[in-house]
Formats: sequence, structure tokens, C-alpha cells
Amino acid sequence: MGFDEVHKMDITGDGHEETVGVRRNEDGSVEYHVDIDDDGTADMKAVDSDGDGNIDHVLLDHDGDGKYDAAAVDSTGDGQLDTMAEN
Repeated sequence: MGFDEVHKMDITGDGHEETVGVRRNEDGSVEYHVDIDDDGTADMKAVDSDGDGNIDHVLLDHDGDGKYDAAAVDSTGDGQLDTMAEN
């Protein structure tokens, strides 16, 4: 599965541009796959489930092993990530 778009932008605010792959799904959702450490594997996946422009949940790989070990969710639907769970 490829990406519909690929961008370079500073997602983390550290002055270094990360690679962001954007996938637009048939159900209207949009996924943003972010490679923070330049190893070719996404360390963050942000999902806009309903295509309204607000991120509904984010999966994070803190240790770089290729497996997501934390999640942040907008549990109230207000556009703010407000619930965090770590593995």
C-alpha cells in the first residue's frame, strides 16, 4: 500500500523535517504516517477517522521497534487529544 502524498515537514518542532506519508481511504478517513527518526518506518500514525480535518487518534512507537506502544485519543470529539494509553 503506497501513499497518496508524501511531504517533508517539522512535525515534532525540533527544526528537522520528518517524512509524512498521507493515505486517503475510501471510507473518507485520512491517515498520516510520520517517520520521526528517518529509518523508513513510521513512528507515529495520526488518523482523521471521519475526514473532518481533526485528528481522532494517534498511535506512537516510542522505542523505534516498529510496533506502536502508545495511543492518544480524542474521546470527546472536540478536536483535542485528551486520553492517553501506553503499553
